[in-house]
Amino acid sequence: MKKNILLVAFSFLVVVSFLSCQKHKSGNDDPGNIPGMGDAGGELEVEDTLSFPIESFFVGDIAGCEANIIPADNPVGSGGEWVILDVSIQNITGNGADFYLLGGSVIECQTEGYQHAICIQRIDIFVEAETTKTCKLLVYCINKGRSGSSPDITYLIKGVSSSNRMMRLVEALANKKIDIRDYLPDNKNEFKEISKEIQDIVWAITNGSGLSDEDWTFINSLPLIEK
Repeated sequence: MKKNILLVAFSFLVVVSFLSCQKHKSGNDDPGNIPGMGDAGGELEVEDTLSFPIESFFVGDIAGCEANIIPADNPVGSGGEWVILDVSIQNITGNGADFYLLGGSVIECQTEGYQHAICIQRIDIFVEAETTKTCKLLVYCINKGRSGSSPDITYLIKGVSSSNRMMRLVEALANKKIDIRDYLPDNKNEFKEISKEIQDIVWAITNGSGLSDEDWTFINSLPLIEK
């Protein structure tokens, strides 16, 4: 994909992908049996199209990075133990603009045998006027046991998950302090501990039998985002 792709074309591809998935929803939302997640077969299913401000959008391929190492180059998001993505966001206007990726957005690996991922919390990224900003996007694996992210594979952001069970977790984490940017530069280890626990919680939904009372106690104990 060339660096000069247009937002209209990108949005069209996203919508087409969304509509294609929407036609084939299984309705299965049981832990360990959600299509495209864990060891369940099928495609990742989405409920909503992605929503981007008109001023900013992805350019180029979304490629993987070496996981479990917090990048020095603009890390954003939550997760990263197994999946980190290299993204470039272009702002073609004369004013600074906010890009955002919705919580619950599922990210499909384009190479078989590698992990798909989920953005568990809304991510906002400010992009200066007439610039392209490169970030390392930390997200959570939704296929325990598969290979993690790698620089030689690419990903497609499909839309927001249609799994009610997964979206309940997204809602519970919406106001929690779990973004890597809240823990830099001095509290990286605390962030890693939190994200490791959340990764296990995600896997309890995708590969396990669902969330336990202990999982919910941990979620409720997380600090709130400072306003």
